[in-house]
Amino acid sequence: MTHSATVQNYSSAWAQASERDIREALALCWTPASTYTDPITPTATGPEELAAVILDFRARYPGAFIVPASQLDVHHAVGRFAWLLKSPVPLEVDGTAYGLEMDGFDYVEFSEDGSRILNITGFFGPLRAQ
Repeated sequence: MTHSATVQNYSSAWAQASERDIREALALCWTPASTYTDPITPTATGPEELAAVILDFRARYPGAFIVPASQLDVHHAVGRFAWLLKSPVPLEVDGTAYGLEMDGFDYVEFSEDGSRILNITGFFGPLRAQ
C-alpha cells in the first residue's frame, strides 16, 4: 500500500457516520498503538479512541466535512498534507471563529512500509506570518 492510499483510508474514516464504518476504515491504516493529537482533544491512542474523537467531531459539527487541500508531501516515513473543514454553520474552534471554513494540516508518521499511520498531529488554521 502506498502512503497516499494509507492517508486516503484515514481520511475516509473521518467521512463515515457510523462507528462501525469508522472502525472499518481505521482497520486499513491504524494500529493499536497509533496516536492522534490535535489542539482541542486529548491524544487518542488506538482505533477505539480515535473512533470516539471522530464521532465527537460529527456530533459537535453536524454537517461539517473535511476535504483535501493539498497532495500528500512525503519523504522517508513522514509526511504532511493540508485539509479544509467546511461547515453549513459558522465554525468556532477553541474560542476562534473561522466562518464556514477552517484550514489546517496534518503531520504524519508512517510505518516503514507506508501501510500504517503511527502518529498524526493536526494543526488548525494557517501558519502565522513571522
